[in-house]
Amino acid sequence: MGVNDTRTVTSRRRFISTLAAGIALGTALTTGLAAPAQAATVTESGKNLAGWTTEVGDGVFAAEGQAAVNSADITVENRAADSRVRANILNRGVMAHVISYKRVTDTSMMKTVQKANYQFAMPYVPSTAGGERNAQTVEGGLFVWDGLDTRVDHGTAFQWVLNPWDPNFGQIQIWTSANGGSWANGGYLKPDTAWHTVAMTVDPVKKKVELVIDGKNLNAPYSVTPKSGWGTDVSARLQVEAISIYPGATATWAPQHEVLVRNWKWTRQ
Repeated sequence: MGVNDTRTVTSRRRFISTLAAGIALGTALTTGLAAPAQAATVTESGKNLAGWTTEVGDGVFAAEGQAAVNSADITVENRAADSRVRANILNRGVMAHVISYKRVTDTSMMKTVQKANYQFAMPYVPSTAGGERNAQTVEGGLFVWDGLDTRVDHGTAFQWVLNPWDPNFGQIQIWTSANGGSWANGGYLKPDTAWHTVAMTVDPVKKKVELVIDGKNLNAPYSVTPKSGWGTDVSARLQVEAISIYPGATATWAPQHEVLVRNWKWTRQ
């Protein structure tokens, strides 16, 4: 965890009745036995993404003559109050995809309710006027990978379409299970430089999710996505993503893209 992270563990006690609780406590005291362990709620949080893992995603493209997108094309810069998640930082003729994520590996994750939220903002508004910065998408998600049993990724995600030439400019799309995993229209968020809040819940037991942006429930479906080549672990994953604008088939230069992220919180219970 980064220097701004906090971690709290609080006990969840379940009582059948006040009488039953008193009997159980009295028995433990008279026999000298410790009270049974209780299920725990774990909360982690941070002002920025310090301690997260950053990798190249799969939403990439390299124009003719350009080297494939690699780790030199992306970065996450952690500052005191937020993080800059940046793609195509070398201004190459590519579409670069940066993913920053925090992962918790434990078999209990498929039996645990995941709740997470964070704030995100564009430091500029994408425009057909061009310039040094432009965008393809901003994305985020909360998933649980079940590598032991179902071999699918359980969860929810959103995609903010920010390519100003795209007819869906400003559309919020939601992740679905259709065709092995695909996007569907979930609403609209006007491209601006304001701070927005996304809140996500994933319950693998009840197979329910909730995806809320700025207080609006997007009615996202519970998605299951098959993945090839993934491990046999069981792990939960909170992620932030940015994809730089598609440059064209023969581009030798393309704009950078960045999104700001702050104040994340993740509770597992």
